[in-house]
Amino acid sequence: MIYCISQLVAKMNKGEEPSRTVRLQAYDLLVATNRQTSGEGYRLMADALTRLRGTTVRTNIQTGGVEETRIFGLIEEARITRKTFDGRMLDLEITLSDWVYRSVISKNVLTLHRDYFRLRKPFERRMYELARKHCGVKDEWKIGLELLQKKCGSNSPLRVFRALVKKVCEHDADHGHFPD
Repeated sequence: MIYCISQLVAKMNKGEEPSRTVRLQAYDLLVATNRQTSGEGYRLMADALTRLRGTTVRTNIQTGGVEETRIFGLIEEARITRKTFDGRMLDLEITLSDWVYRSVISKNVLTLHRDYFRLRKPFERRMYELARKHCGVKDEWKIGLELLQKKCGSNSPLRVFRALVKKVCEHDADHGHFPD
């Protein structure tokens, strides 16, 4: 999803009108998102597209005293083109849902550093996403540990969560792998 959105934003930055259907090379997606390019990598990508197609979002919006509930998927469909003689995956076409597409073209999405895909642990990615959202262009953002835990969606005891945050921070201090 993030890679597809970045492709739309890149087109918009060039002054082009992006389409809801994103056409791309499977290999380019795997390389850009720091995934393996072996047969297993392609299989996992197809599995991920299946999961995305099956993901349903339910949200409500209140406007003028009226509440509207919307239920939709993240992607409308995905199409994979393969070479028939060796089964090698060539192209992908991913049609984003109308909601995702409108969010992108109205610029209601944040940009992410390309090294975001180098973060291997979901918890590191979530911490980056939260910091990116709340920092914007500021140098720092302060948050209490309990609120951070809530925003990360962690059900761990606070002491376990604290140790996890400390470990991520120490690893970043030693290796500087957090983008931005």
